[in-house]
Amino acid sequence: MNEEDYNPIIEIENLSFAYKSDNWIIKDANFTVNKGEILGIAGPSGIGKTTLSHIFKGIIPHSIRGKLEGTIILNGLNIKKLSISKIARSVGMVFQNLNAQLFSNTVKEEIEFGLKNLKMDPSLAIQAMKKLKIEDLSDKSPMNLSAGQKQRVILASIMALKPKILILDEPSVYLDPPNKIRLKEWLIEQNQEFQTTILIASNDPWLIGELCDEILFFKNKSIKKIHKSEVMNEKTSWRWLYT
Repeated sequence: MNEEDYNPIIEIENLSFAYKSDNWIIKDANFTVNKGEILGIAGPSGIGKTTLSHIFKGIIPHSIRGKLEGTIILNGLNIKKLSISKIARSVGMVFQNLNAQLFSNTVKEEIEFGLKNLKMDPSLAIQAMKKLKIEDLSDKSPMNLSAGQKQRVILASIMALKPKILILDEPSVYLDPPNKIRLKEWLIEQNQEFQTTILIASNDPWLIGELCDEILFFKNKSIKKIHKSEVMNEKTSWRWLYT
């Protein structure tokens, strides 16, 4: 990478985390993520991909307690010193449990909620609905939608806030192949239009392979940032990341 291309938006130094005592999930991780990267988070199931996503979002340590060590700088700010509401101005996240993120009576109210909370223009909700092609769902209850529709509503509610960093936890798990392709195309468009930095924690090698040039790979409780060329040189298959 050329020096002029080095523009970190996430800086992690000596990151360690344990839910209990010294049972480390992550130990002594060091890496950076540059502005505008689309980055995969990969490793076997249960190894800590969601935990890392929760650290980026500030859920750890502010809502979920544990032993957190090291320096975590997102968009120039130390997340240990910020409230979750302050972090929400820079970081948006789509959780694997879609229903846990939906609570408003209508889709339109759902998308407007965050905008009103952050004192942003509520009309941005209309733009986001058009972008995700869900205008026809505006007056429907989010809880009565299909999983794919719920996911698009959540994406719209987050992208209306124009976050600098977008984190997706298993975003393709509820999607059929055509909608996975649409998700890929939409994320590329979002990245190119707004230079959104996107991190995808996923067990789906197709999605990681299609979108990500770089991967945060969990191994032996640490995290190594690798290029996709290393993946192909290792086993000629993305699936080795998950075994």
